[in-house]
Amino acid sequence: MTLEDTIARYEATKRAAKEKANAALNQAKEVMTRVQREVKNAPAPVMMDRYLTEGGFVDREAYPIFVERISVGAVIFSKSYASDAWLYLKNNHLLLSLFMAHPKHPFSRSERMVCLFCSVIMGYGLTCAFNLISGEPDRTVVSVVVGGIIQGLYDALLRMFAECLCVQSCPRCIVKCFEMCGRIGMVVQFLLGCLVLCIGFVAFVTSMSFTALGGVSWRFALSKASSWIVASMVFSLIAHHYARSSQMRPSAERHTFREKEAHLRWETASEPCCCGCLFPARAPNYFWNYYIGEDRTYDDLPPRAPKYAITFCGCSCGNEEIDEAPGEELNEL
Repeated sequence: MTLEDTIARYEATKRAAKEKANAALNQAKEVMTRVQREVKNAPAPVMMDRYLTEGGFVDREAYPIFVERISVGAVIFSKSYASDAWLYLKNNHLLLSLFMAHPKHPFSRSERMVCLFCSVIMGYGLTCAFNLISGEPDRTVVSVVVGGIIQGLYDALLRMFAECLCVQSCPRCIVKCFEMCGRIGMVVQFLLGCLVLCIGFVAFVTSMSFTALGGVSWRFALSKASSWIVASMVFSLIAHHYARSSQMRPSAERHTFREKEAHLRWETASEPCCCGCLFPARAPNYFWNYYIGEDRTYDDLPPRAPKYAITFCGCSCGNEEIDEAPGEELNEL
């Protein structure tokens, strides 16, 4: 082999090595750009803070991406409407969530018990007040129906203040601010419940007697049952229905005006009414594109929502099931 051949071989090897290094560098830049974009647009920045490692990165093995989807308001997990609705109820209904919410949900069980206690004292005070109505049929109807509706609204507001679900995908400063306001709102709700309890109880005992509290307790049980089983259940299912309708990807066809309009609504971010620099304007397709994938369709969803094991008072029920939803490549970053 001549010297010219050796030099040519060296130059060819050098060019190949440079091309390989440039390709690897470009691939690394693409990955880093994607990671930065996903971190910048992370749906739950405050929740991620709880799983940061010493180097400042999120521990993806410990970070529950499935819980993040629940906590930020994503409601589409499968093709089954009933399965997704049941998953929503387990994590959002005031009574069911106390026993069946995901163990890693940021809205802890102790916070749920505080909300339940506020709901109970508010309900008992209303029942005492409604029992001052003369006439047995009217008294029972007002206590159960009207009391159940008022308690359902009270429970919905209480949970809204406690969880601040609608701002979990906002920047950290906004989430912190609203969580502080939510705690203040919970204190106000608690004081309102105590006030209603004191007024109703004192008014009833003054007008009636302590022996009549047995009937009040029975009507209170009926009103709470109507509130938890009917009012709160209906409010939760309505909220889930509207959230699923807005987040569901329209069909691929765009032939008719209605189909084109549906795609336009799904892809267009609504204009913020105020503080546009702080509240990110996100289109209804945000959760679908982030968690499921822009190239995924309804047919790519799993047949039912994922399950998880529940532990309460040392007793475990249910089996852990891997989230089958597509778009899991994001979890590996």
